[in-house]
Amino acid sequence: MTPRSRPRVAIVGSGFSGLCLAIRLGQTGLADFTILEKADRLGGTWRENTYPGAACDLMSFAYCFSFEQKSDWSRKWSPQEEILAYMDHCAEKYGVLPHVRFGTEVVEARFDAEAGLWRIRTRRDGREEEMEAEVLVSGVGQLHRPVSPKIPGLEGFEGAVFHSARWDHGVDLAGKRVGVVGHGASAIPFIPDIAPRVAAG
Repeated sequence: MTPRSRPRVAIVGSGFSGLCLAIRLGQTGLADFTILEKADRLGGTWRENTYPGAACDLMSFAYCFSFEQKSDWSRKWSPQEEILAYMDHCAEKYGVLPHVRFGTEVVEARFDAEAGLWRIRTRRDGREEEMEAEVLVSGVGQLHRPVSPKIPGLEGFEGAVFHSARWDHGVDLAGKRVGVVGHGASAIPFIPDIAPRVAAG
């Protein structure tokens, strides 16, 4: 294989880390990069988590790129929709979108030492394809595949059941008795948000 002065770069995921890397690569003049994104839009955690009250747990002014400061956040701790809009803005402004393959899930990545490149197998619309890259960077976060607890008898429960990371906005919680399993970083914002609408006790 003939050495390349500008390597092909494959980035897995279009959350904050993948987006930042893509922008910085573009700023250096390296345009031969591709973001592989399994969803139909960018955003990572901020695309996946849309539960009521979803917001940043850091001050908004600290939660943006150093090279693209935003000074007009609506709140000190900005809401999910505003963070996602900021990411869309950055992707558009810095010309990242033409480099994104949406709806493309990475199935396997294998380094071919003899050829000196990565062989990446992807799946899109049920079809598998293979691509090559000299550099492979994982921007995959940990919050895109939620884990639900195994609760005995749950299969016979007749009410709505969903994980906060897959919030079902079609379910009207008004006046309903709602049980929440867990009280971590997601529950902290959505419980106060839904509390005034649900049944007491």
